[in-house]
Amino acid sequence: MYRLSFALLAALALAAPASAQKLSSLFDAQSHDFGNVPIGPMLNHSFTIKNTTSETLQISSVRVSCGCVSASAQKAILAPSEQTTVYATMDTRRFVGSKSVTIYVDFSAPRRETANLVVMAYGRSDIALNPDQLAFGAVKKGTSPSVSTQVSFANGSKITEVSSESTYVKTSVKETKSPYGGTNYEIVANLRPDLPVGTWYTDLWVKTQDNSRIRIPLTVQVEPSLTVMPAAVNFDPVATSQKVTKSVVVKASQPFKIIEVKGGEGEFEAVNVDHDSKAVHVVTIAFKPDKEGEIIRTLRILTDMKEENSVEVKVKGVGQ
Repeated sequence: MYRLSFALLAALALAAPASAQKLSSLFDAQSHDFGNVPIGPMLNHSFTIKNTTSETLQISSVRVSCGCVSASAQKAILAPSEQTTVYATMDTRRFVGSKSVTIYVDFSAPRRETANLVVMAYGRSDIALNPDQLAFGAVKKGTSPSVSTQVSFANGSKITEVSSESTYVKTSVKETKSPYGGTNYEIVANLRPDLPVGTWYTDLWVKTQDNSRIRIPLTVQVEPSLTVMPAAVNFDPVATSQKVTKSVVVKASQPFKIIEVKGGEGEFEAVNVDHDSKAVHVVTIAFKPDKEGEIIRTLRILTDMKEENSVEVKVKGVGQ
């Protein structure tokens, strides 16, 4: 009986860990230091919270101690094992010198509690960036674009090193003439062509001779080298044995051939496929239901490209 009671108590303790730990401990970090920053850039950071408890978490509000920071939670309710992100944006135009801002994440379940997150930066008016970040915008997978920024020091500081937090970014720096005095540099960031598809945020760090570190934010949206628009096609209801068609556009950054289209299973088929090599193809898809009711399929368009050689199109129709 003693052993059974002890095991039961231990199980209950493990089943309700939220009551025994601060909810702030569920975050991957409770502070972030942007370091030395010029006046102008918008600084972004995300705190990740994972619900490792057995209870549902609910975020009721996200508040900040200073108007120079805005913050929000991606999702308010977290079931056990779910996670979300609290985004923080710091406006460096709103302060000079040292700045520390607290983000208050208020929970209403499993109990009322507030987790404090802190973002910090040191705004330097003697530094100027033009532009104030390295924004690549949308780039195609497999390409290797570059962007640059001019860094100016009114106090004559010298750059000794430029590094990136990501191995997918290569950097270079050279001193240039400044019409306003001080020192001026051009910093170039080049992307590796194997950077995966997705939205990426990273930082470049500039080190000066006095061991100061200056942060330069970098953003890029890597798009697939092969795309299809639209990626989902809905057909209007059609009588069985009747045929209707719609078209999709398949594009790539280089000429390619369409080899075949799979997955229609009789109800959907590609009836107009150009097998010539070109960068843009228009594929006509036919819907011919052989039964009543909703029919959903996934078409896979195969090409002769070496990487990312296929795209998928979700198709839906109703036979009546």
